[in-house]
Amino acid sequence: MMKRENRRSREKKTGKLLWLIPCILVVAVLAGFGGYMLLKEEQEEPKQQEQKADPAAVEKMYQETKAAAVEEAEDPVRNRIDFEELQRRNPDVYAWINVPGTNIDYPILRSEEQEDEYYLNRTMDGMYGLPGSIYSEKYNAEDFSDNVTIVYGHTLPEDGTMFTELKKYRDRAFFDANPYIYIYLPDVTLKYQIFAAVVFDNRYILGSYDFSKLEDVNAYVSELKNCFEGNINEELPIETKILTLSTCVTGVPSQRWLVSAVQVP
Repeated sequence: MMKRENRRSREKKTGKLLWLIPCILVVAVLAGFGGYMLLKEEQEEPKQQEQKADPAAVEKMYQETKAAAVEEAEDPVRNRIDFEELQRRNPDVYAWINVPGTNIDYPILRSEEQEDEYYLNRTMDGMYGLPGSIYSEKYNAEDFSDNVTIVYGHTLPEDGTMFTELKKYRDRAFFDANPYIYIYLPDVTLKYQIFAAVVFDNRYILGSYDFSKLEDVNAYVSELKNCFEGNINEELPIETKILTLSTCVTGVPSQRWLVSAVQVP
């Protein structure tokens, strides 16, 4: 009799345990899902706030920055850039680019802590979204001493800012009349002469060649010169210290518009 009662007691306890297990699992799943949603909301909330960047207001900010930090001379090579002022506004500013004949006159940024594309969709004042910034990657040296340096910027047909006006080099007369790019660093000004403005494919250029090897530099230059669409200066000798400005081709994600130049005295 006692054994039968003990067995019934054990069966009741086992039944209760079996009933509790699904309940515990449900609670755990709900708690985990709730935690995930909370974490997701916390992660998305800052981005939602950052996406309030207004392109018109951002361009005004860039023009105010230029007015405060750039002293223009008749000869662009003699322009003076106040890098202390620029780096007070954002320590990631390390250079300035000017392309005469266009409205391209912007700081160049690079983040040492974030991913390389951090400034693609982030403005100099930290706002998330278009128009972003002109930027380069950690792959390239900040003093532009690499055999090939790539600088990136958006094409924005709506307002014509950032690298949009690089498309002017589609016109041969403009290409011939506006051949120079200037890069300003804290201790030196670099002058480049354009030898190619072409439609290229969308491969990651810095990962497609080993630019420490002269044969890869020559292969890259050869590919630029053999592009079917664009303009080329065949007479300009090309060795190293090449600067390529890269932007998108509107409506064609598989292509890039590249303006490439070689450093000259």
